[in-house]
Amino acid sequence: MIKLVAFDVDGTLRDRDYLPESTRLALQRLQEQGIIITLCTGRSEYEMASLREELGIDWAITCNGTHIGYRGETVFGSAFTKDTVREWLEQADRLNQTLLLYGSEKMFTNRQDAPYFLQAQQEIGFMNPILLEANQDVPDIYQCIVFCNEQDESLYVGEERNTYYMHRWRPWALDINPGGMNKAIGLQRLLDHLGISTNEAAAFGDGLNDWEMIEEVGLGIVMGNADDTLKQKTSFVTRSLREDGIAYAVDKWILQLT
Repeated sequence: MIKLVAFDVDGTLRDRDYLPESTRLALQRLQEQGIIITLCTGRSEYEMASLREELGIDWAITCNGTHIGYRGETVFGSAFTKDTVREWLEQADRLNQTLLLYGSEKMFTNRQDAPYFLQAQQEIGFMNPILLEANQDVPDIYQCIVFCNEQDESLYVGEERNTYYMHRWRPWALDINPGGMNKAIGLQRLLDHLGISTNEAAAFGDGLNDWEMIEEVGLGIVMGNADDTLKQKTSFVTRSLREDGIAYAVDKWILQLT
């Protein structure tokens, strides 16, 4: 019996500002059955607040599993050391590159109106971050997005790249999270907190950073609009987001109404 369902956001629950009504109703059916819903995304808690509240969801696993919030309040978090963030800010200034830093309540950047950030904002949507300079106090940061090409990765992670979780989602954009963290680890932390076993959880996703989470749970479901590489890893592939893929899978495999 499924007791908790985790949903990736971009490409799974919604496409930019479009969230199918069938998805909204499917989430309501899960909640009516007492099933806990959590968002599980690479975005920040700050960015997810309005969506979480709109859908009546209490839990959000954000920053690729590094931060877990309940109704917007931090329950668990694994932040970078402040010295690491300062070094990255200094490096980015030297290279004239842009960082997007995720705190629990705010987003920060070292460079406003930068071309790569503006391109990402246009393609997938970002809320406007606050300017943070290297000489300012550094808040707790749970994820860093570096807008750089693959060749420049080593300038930030160097020989310690294996101590970080990294996900490149554009040729010019890279997520960096503290070592040992990913969506599966964050989800497992929440399951342990709630006393729910892995086999009692389901997860939906469409990106390669969803794979660990999909593999970990009792029922891992890949969206029909996902990359073929991800689809080949599981037997449960639903329809695409715009073809009512969430509702189809919820009724067929979770609530078994069809």
